[in-house]
Amino acid sequence: MIAFSIYLLIFSALIYTNSFFKLFKDEHISQKLFPVIFILKAIAVPAFYFMFVKLYGGIEKFDAGKFYFDARIMNDFAYQNFPEYLKMMFGLQDDSEGSHFYKTCITTTFNWDNGQLRDFFYNDNRIVIRIHSLLHFIAFRSYFVHALFSCFLSFIGLTFLYKSFKEYFTGKEIWLFLILCFFPTLWLYTGGLLKEGLTVFFLGCSVYQIKKIITVGPNIARIVWSIPLIFISLLLKPYLLFYAVIYFALFFGISKYKKLQRKTVLFFGFLFILAVAVNSAAVLIKNKSLSQAVMEREREFSDLAKGGIFLMDSTKFVRLEYNYILVKKVSGKRNYFSIKKGTPYTYWEHSHQKDTLFCASNKDTITQYSLVYHLPTAGSNINIMGNSGNVFVFIGKSLFYTIAHPLFYNAKSIIQLLASLENLVLLISLLIVLIGLIKGKAENFPAVTFLFFGISLFIIIGITSPNSGAILRYRSPAAIFVIIAALYSINGLKKDKTQI
Repeated sequence: MIAFSIYLLIFSALIYTNSFFKLFKDEHISQKLFPVIFILKAIAVPAFYFMFVKLYGGIEKFDAGKFYFDARIMNDFAYQNFPEYLKMMFGLQDDSEGSHFYKTCITTTFNWDNGQLRDFFYNDNRIVIRIHSLLHFIAFRSYFVHALFSCFLSFIGLTFLYKSFKEYFTGKEIWLFLILCFFPTLWLYTGGLLKEGLTVFFLGCSVYQIKKIITVGPNIARIVWSIPLIFISLLLKPYLLFYAVIYFALFFGISKYKKLQRKTVLFFGFLFILAVAVNSAAVLIKNKSLSQAVMEREREFSDLAKGGIFLMDSTKFVRLEYNYILVKKVSGKRNYFSIKKGTPYTYWEHSHQKDTLFCASNKDTITQYSLVYHLPTAGSNINIMGNSGNVFVFIGKSLFYTIAHPLFYNAKSIIQLLASLENLVLLISLLIVLIGLIKGKAENFPAVTFLFFGISLFIIIGITSPNSGAILRYRSPAAIFVIIAALYSINGLKKDKTQI
């Protein structure tokens, strides 16, 4: 915590004295207020850590702990073989089975190969590990410093989001910034060594660069920055980041023409055409529609939520019950196991991943499998699929579980009570937007755009992540757009009253 405190003071001092090299300079928010907001945001770092210690005994078995461990492994590799470390940083490493990198790094890490299925909803862990392995050179082997770096990067991203949209919130700029920084779950999860911190950083940077290119015009600097940002958006949560790049490029492009009529109709018309084009390309290239990909993802997540020990070799992916009595650790190899005789398991062969197969009694005790991950049975699973085949029922249920579950009456813990309060805020925000669309006289295009971005992501997340705990975390970057849609609508309602 000493290193954490020192870095926190350094960041705060730089923000206070020179707006962190003019990065946080703004005409609507005092230079003295920025460091105060950052310090309050950075409290999420110890809050996240000690919450996990209190509720789960620590972070070691969760993504935050695994990312930290993997970053340390990769950083240690830099001292052993720096040229190979540089190759790893640029994705040029030889990670084939039996290679030096494979033996030294892959077999000893948790999340490096987890999430590497190169298909729809590809969600790369390696970007997080690479960046934090680099930061580890100056982190003094402290998890708290890593989490603070992640928090600070998210603060930068949120500042860029604020700068991208503040023109739509005249007189409410400070409220916009506070909503972005302190929406509860986003505040909490950007205080951990997780993807959320980097995701928000790249989201803010991408949207801001796209806006500048469209509204001001392209230049070499903006194009140079945009290329890696778009590339990363295709790897790190593309359903959010790449979607945001396309979505807000269209929004800023239409907003640029102030006298243009029926902006909302035009926006959704273009969005529909793009969706049809992307779906057609997916069918042509992957032989799979977007809806089929979503359904497959839902089934995969449901399987994971059941818990188990997940193993993999060169031919198949295996799931056993969450019981290490069923496997035998391979001597001399970290995270390698063989399956004991007579053990039943479910498996999927790489050559035809759609077919779920079952072995009633294992006879192969020789094959060595690498551990992909192990998960206890999730206690907050939800059934999105149900028995209905109606697509509207399916979408409605996913939206319900994403925005209104739990809601006080069915909360089973303190965490779920807090989640209920957050859901209530989202529901009130949704109501404010609807009232604003009906009664407000201000232009409703920004409110509709912000709201639809959040709601569309809610639907995707609800379908593909049927677990209330996962939903709370994954929806957090999308939820802020529902809240700012309500903030914009409140402005519109006030204008309407003044006209009356």
